[in-house]
Amino acid sequence: MGIYIKIRVIIVAAVLIAAAAEYSPAANPGMGNPSVQQIRMRKEQKKQQRQAEIKRLEKKIESLKDYTIEELQLILTVKVVDKYGGASVMSDQRPAVYLGLIADEFHPESIFNMFERYGSEFNPMSVWNPFGTYGGSYSRYSPFNMFAMNPPVIVKDGKIIGRLTINDTLTGAVDPNWLKLFFRY
Repeated sequence: MGIYIKIRVIIVAAVLIAAAAEYSPAANPGMGNPSVQQIRMRKEQKKQQRQAEIKRLEKKIESLKDYTIEELQLILTVKVVDKYGGASVMSDQRPAVYLGLIADEFHPESIFNMFERYGSEFNPMSVWNPFGTYGGSYSRYSPFNMFAMNPPVIVKDGKIIGRLTINDTLTGAVDPNWLKLFFRY
């Protein structure tokens, strides 16, 4: 085994040990992971909310049936870019750390520009770095930790408009992989 592989294995082990300690019940009394029953109940509530919302929007939806799927995708892209484009991504800690901008993949500060600081999977300040503080599936500040309570916030015009996270139990959750679809070509 080469020295590079040994170092990488040690780093991965250290990250896993730190994550386990951070999320153990002893380290966080009263903050255990939700049970399967709680998760199912939340998902059932979301399903019922979605069905109620669809029922409420039936008249508006009727007028959309004349559009092609491609046209509807473009309409959705315009809406998503209008809402999130130009927003800053900030860590949810004190003091907050700037983690990049929600912009197209060519913008130098974009979290979707894989060749620059905030979009690179190798930069420790990137949400795409699987071993960094703000990336991966174990850090409490990562959008990719499905149990994170402090994922990055999305700030536009000085107001928090959402959270960059796959934790769909949080209010204002915006999945980074979904969002990427609208800012990459």
